Amino acid sequence: MGTEDLNGAVDEVKNTFNLKKEVFEWFYTIVIALLIAFIIKGFLFDLVVVDGPSMFPTLVNGDRLIVTKLNYEPKQQDIIVLDSAYKNRNAYYDSMGELNMAQKAIEYFRLPKNLKRKYYVKRIIAMPGQTVDIIDGKVHVDGKPLDEPYYTGDTYSYDSKVAFPFTVSDDCVFVMGDNRPQSKDSRSSELGEVPLKAILGKCQIRIFPFSGIGKLE
Repeated sequence: MGTEDLNGAVDEVKNTFNLKKEVFEWFYTIVIALLIAFIIKGFLFDLVVVDGPSMFPTLVNGDRLIVTKLNYEPKQQDIIVLDSAYKNRNAYYDSMGELNMAQKAIEYFRLPKNLKRKYYVKRIIAMPGQTVDIIDGKVHVDGKPLDEPYYTGDTYSYDSKVAFPFTVSDDCVFVMGDNRPQSKDSRSSELGEVPLKAILGKCQIRIFPFSGIGKLE
């Protein structure tokens, strides 16, 4: 083999090595980026889109919201995102006996559509142990009228299976939408009181539309 052939072979080896190194670096970068995104989405904050009129006029269909998760402790009148299927899904899992996390992950893809995660945006009306009542169209909590500057209309019950006064369980909250006539919330037996574990986080900031950017109250 001549000198030129030898140099060509060396260059080819170098190029192959550099290509492998570059591919590895790209792969490594993508994996790290995905891991960081997963951590941020799973534990720090998330982005949700309002679907429907149940929080009007505070929020409207299509609003984009930042939801904070880290160290969030629910408080009365917070606007939250919750998993509306949480209770029914857990009951389904319980009916199947003991399942580890891997088995639950597999079963999730086999779940009926109505048991898969579906997120609602609602407002916390009462905390664990508090009693909610509706008197003459007004919400009362622990015997006192609730100050609701975000809603000026009347509130009524609409599901005979949810009787008032209603005392919230120790590990749950009672939620309503700000648009009471068009909100499926804890007044409905279909949703009922919401387990604390079903709360994704607190809606903190509206980032779209741009005309409505700001902190939520």
